[in-house]
Amino acid sequence: MIHDLCLAFPAPAKADVYVSDIQELYIRVVDKVEIGKTVKAYVRVLDFHKKPFLAKYLAFMDLKLRAASQIVTLAALDEAPDDYTAVFRVRGAAIGQTSLTATVTDKAGQRINSAPQQIEVFPPFRLIPRKVTLIIGATMQITSEGGPQPQSNILFSISNESVALVGGTGLVRGLSVGHGAVSGVVQAVDAESGRLVVVSQDLVEVEVLLLRAVRIRAPITRMRTGTQMPVYVTGITNNQNPFSFGNAVPGLTFHWSVTKRDILDVRGRHHEASLRLPSQYNFAMNVHGRVKGRTGLRVVVKALDPTAGQLLGLAKELSDEIQIQVFEKLRLLNPEIEAEHVLMSPNSFVKLQTNRDGAASLSYHVLDGPEKVPIVHVDEKGFLVSGSMIGTSMVEVTAQEAFGTNQTVIVAVKVSPVSYLRISMSPALHTQNKEALAALPLGVTVTFTVHFHDNSGDVFHAHNSVLNFATNRDEFVQIGKGAANNTCVVRAVSVGLTLLRAWDAAHGGLSDFVPLPVLQAISPELSGAVVVGDVLCLATVLVSLEGIPGTWSSSARSILHVDPKTGVAVAREAGAVTVYYELAGHLKTYKEIVVSAPQRIVARYARPVQTSYQEIAASKVMVTVGDRNSNLRGKERGVRCPAGALPG
Repeated sequence: MIHDLCLAFPAPAKADVYVSDIQELYIRVVDKVEIGKTVKAYVRVLDFHKKPFLAKYLAFMDLKLRAASQIVTLAALDEAPDDYTAVFRVRGAAIGQTSLTATVTDKAGQRINSAPQQIEVFPPFRLIPRKVTLIIGATMQITSEGGPQPQSNILFSISNESVALVGGTGLVRGLSVGHGAVSGVVQAVDAESGRLVVVSQDLVEVEVLLLRAVRIRAPITRMRTGTQMPVYVTGITNNQNPFSFGNAVPGLTFHWSVTKRDILDVRGRHHEASLRLPSQYNFAMNVHGRVKGRTGLRVVVKALDPTAGQLLGLAKELSDEIQIQVFEKLRLLNPEIEAEHVLMSPNSFVKLQTNRDGAASLSYHVLDGPEKVPIVHVDEKGFLVSGSMIGTSMVEVTAQEAFGTNQTVIVAVKVSPVSYLRISMSPALHTQNKEALAALPLGVTVTFTVHFHDNSGDVFHAHNSVLNFATNRDEFVQIGKGAANNTCVVRAVSVGLTLLRAWDAAHGGLSDFVPLPVLQAISPELSGAVVVGDVLCLATVLVSLEGIPGTWSSSARSILHVDPKTGVAVAREAGAVTVYYELAGHLKTYKEIVVSAPQRIVARYARPVQTSYQEIAASKVMVTVGDRNSNLRGKERGVRCPAGALPG
């Protein structure tokens, strides 16, 4: 007890001093931080009674916070949320994962460590695209890149709900003309409190507008005979591309025409795969140069419902027209030979191959003169490489045969910039009676290939473009990388319309758009429930190249038994089942069917039947399953059931 003799007091002052050693210490920190950003780590040191020491004493305990790797930097802060907590700043320096450990020194000089706390440094979280431009009724998917891995839940919201709506998956739909901003927030769980905290967020601009005018986007207006190019409709700015209006509801229809039909052919996208799309999907077309001449290409865009306010002034239609000149390819008439060349983009390469590879000794040489800077280089293995300059060079390929004869080919190599790219689809889809499909069959997998063209329409043999693929929404198709850099693989997984875009990352103006409508390819469309006892007459127009039909199967034969050749199916018991139709090695489509238990079963006694030879009467009972007059499904919609395949 301590007395101050200079002070007069009625009673001695008393203070209790509690002395304890260190029991443990712990860290509270959010387990995710964006690179370049900071979060705060909170450290407390506890005594043997689990009570925290005052923060002002922690310096005497030599409190340190350390990271297991250098992907974060740490610094102590002077601030404190209370009297018992030390605060550190944690800054993300490199992408990766590490752990944080706090240490102190006890009275014996021993270091005491906290339990390690895991922390992830993630790349910047960004919403894509940076700006969404839509007309009323159109939709676009907002996706993200970066952020924590695995991706945490993203909460989407919009600043102006009268302009557009955004769903939980980031799907934005235009409602009325105006501007807004969509916010995406990444949340994580605070390890200490268990509460959700924001670890990253981003904003994208949303604009909903009226189409004031339409333009035909043609990459070139002079093309060589025998070449093709894509054209598509845009608004008056680059942001108003097919993603802005191609899937609007109520929709727009697109009608194309030419002033001189013999000069240009205008074909729908996916024409090469035997698809003939309806007019509402024809915002993009392929133009083929047939013969030399000049013609006009015209498009008329019509609103299915002008009162929806998608076109300026409630207009019924908008139109545009451009002039295209088709010129004849230069050919030698005397002597009458074909003069071809290898077409390359700058800074690209291609491996030259001949029919004598492996059989003869091959050599390659560039024939340009000594004073001319070579446009291309070729090595002894036939790798032809272009530089940054454009122009033409000659390459000599010599094959020395084992029997003493030499063969020589001189090839022109043209280096030219890429003027446009074009998307094509494969394989071709064949049908009975050669009728074209209106959409991709549900379940099929197709490959999209991007072709690169110069300013005359010729196709490049080599290029250095870095391609990107994107869709306007992600629930109807699945998109993945193809076997080559200029391909992507698309699988149709749900009925609906998706728009696909391909573009060169280094040249934003090089892009192409195609529609990807998906529909059921197996008929009939089953209105009402399928009940046990129903007989389904399943059919499809899809056949192989030789016209041979495919094979039918069921995912659950106990629920729905399907004849593999005819497609006639019998519902046996209640449940969900998938029916498949497969052309081996070519395509596979499917239809999902739910079989229900019948709500009513009626048995009717029929009059006895007596034969003329015997006096024995046979009784007959008619059983009706369900509420319909017939259990044969599909025949009423024009689908033929093979007579021999129906159950007796």
